[in-house]
Amino acid sequence: MTRWKKLGLPPKPHSLKSRLIIILFISSLAPLILIGSISYFSMYAILQNKAEGGALSNLHQVRIMLEDTIGQLNHTSQQLAFDGRVGKSLETYLSADIYEKKRLNDEIRSELGLIHFTNPTLGLMFYYFENDNQVLFENFSVNDKHDLKNLPVLIKFDKLTYMGPHLSLNPIDGNQVLSILRKVELPDRDDVYVYIETNFKLAESILKDNDQFGGNLVHLILDNYGKIVYSENSEDFPVGMVYAADDSNKDITGKYRMFEEASNQTWKVMSAVPNSVYNLEVYRWMKQFVFFAILTLIASFFIAWLIWRTVYRPLNLLSTDIRNVKSNNEVFPRRQSQISEFSMIYREFAEMRSRIFELISEVEQKEQSKAFLEVEKLMTQINPHFIHNTLDTIRWLARANGQKDIDRLVSTLNKVLYYNLGKGGPARIKDEIEALKNYVELQGIRYNFHFDVKIHADSEALELAVPRFILQPLVENALYHGLGDNGVIEVSVIEDGFSHVIIEVKDNGDGMTEEDITKLMSENTIEKKKVGMGIGLQYVYRMVKFQFGPAASFHIESTIGAGTTIVLRLPIGGVGL
Repeated sequence: MTRWKKLGLPPKPHSLKSRLIIILFISSLAPLILIGSISYFSMYAILQNKAEGGALSNLHQVRIMLEDTIGQLNHTSQQLAFDGRVGKSLETYLSADIYEKKRLNDEIRSELGLIHFTNPTLGLMFYYFENDNQVLFENFSVNDKHDLKNLPVLIKFDKLTYMGPHLSLNPIDGNQVLSILRKVELPDRDDVYVYIETNFKLAESILKDNDQFGGNLVHLILDNYGKIVYSENSEDFPVGMVYAADDSNKDITGKYRMFEEASNQTWKVMSAVPNSVYNLEVYRWMKQFVFFAILTLIASFFIAWLIWRTVYRPLNLLSTDIRNVKSNNEVFPRRQSQISEFSMIYREFAEMRSRIFELISEVEQKEQSKAFLEVEKLMTQINPHFIHNTLDTIRWLARANGQKDIDRLVSTLNKVLYYNLGKGGPARIKDEIEALKNYVELQGIRYNFHFDVKIHADSEALELAVPRFILQPLVENALYHGLGDNGVIEVSVIEDGFSHVIIEVKDNGDGMTEEDITKLMSENTIEKKKVGMGIGLQYVYRMVKFQFGPAASFHIESTIGAGTTIVLRLPIGGVGL
């Protein structure tokens, strides 16, 4: 609950300017959030798939090239082994005399040169005698400190071992190479191996030329035991570390997005991409989106300010005109606006203003008329008393002279006048019935013909409040429209449930036509003033319509020669005493 509600005060109003800014801010921010969310997830998926696809494609290409290179090393080493032509020449060379060795040396070197020429991707190659630590038939110089046993093993089989990447044993090269060490099965010796490595830049070209992440891609090669034998980032992925996909390397791999692909020889090649580089395009897109979102919001604030400026001046002028109306100032300038809506408001306000002053003038005239009517009311209050007192004097004189008929006539007239000329306002049904009986008696004496009025009223309905003078005009209508000697008027008052009371007046007179009924209810007819108190059905109809509206109904049914029935249905509780 806000502070204004606690104090019982209405909420503090906000300016149009602030509301426009808030509405436009929300209307701009909501689509941005919706579109931004959809775009983010869509673009994130697209860019992630792009980055992941690129990394996997790179990794696949590296694996294929490494497998091709290893396959080529294997094929070449087979030619140099014992079952190959060069291998058989080596066996003969080892058992030949000095002259034959000279010839075989040239022959073997020629064969090695031919093999190297036909396989330009190969580099250093030689035969290695383990027991003597001797190197023969090398095509390039060999580092004196070479140690074949300490080279990183990629995968090892029975007779051959794949190694690398590692530094070339050629001291002139100094680049990363892949190599193979294959045992040569000679009948007399089991310590002879053939060593072959790739050329001086083949391994690096395989790994570096397939980096699409601007040099931030880290390549790893793992042996069949999961141990890293080659790493381009020895700080995070040192050579010799056993890599596992579980949480044991979480501290390291948490900074990288890891991809791997296994060869058919169980060794693996992996690539590690830093998360910041991997999501670089996503971050770049997000920065652009945030930039345009900020521009959109700034434009929204600017549009809100323009709208506020557009509507502020017309509203300020309209507010000035309203204050002038409150001050009862009748001098107003003629307002014009370039905005059609405000132009229409100015025009309608001017018409309303004119109407207000007309109504004020009418109210002033009515107040003057009301004051005049109050004076007339005071005068009319004198006349009834004078009439009552005069009739009382006549009644006592008639009684003193034994004129009983005159006494009864004057007494009945006095009662009718007392009720009709008394205070206005609602009356009880039993009061209306009593006044009706006096009126009927007076009319019987006056017109000297006999008619019967039968009155039936529910005892519960006698105390209900109804407007004054509703029964007398209904019976007066029956007397006036063709009720002859021995006529009968039936008056019934019954409750219709707990919501309405029904008053029905039925006679057996001559009846009326629809034209007569319409004329009778007309305000301009003079027929209603021919009899009685001059109060007709039109008065009753207007009174009911004024006090009850659609909650009440007034209905007349009449047939020529069969009489007339008037039914009045009034809501209970609609009039209070």
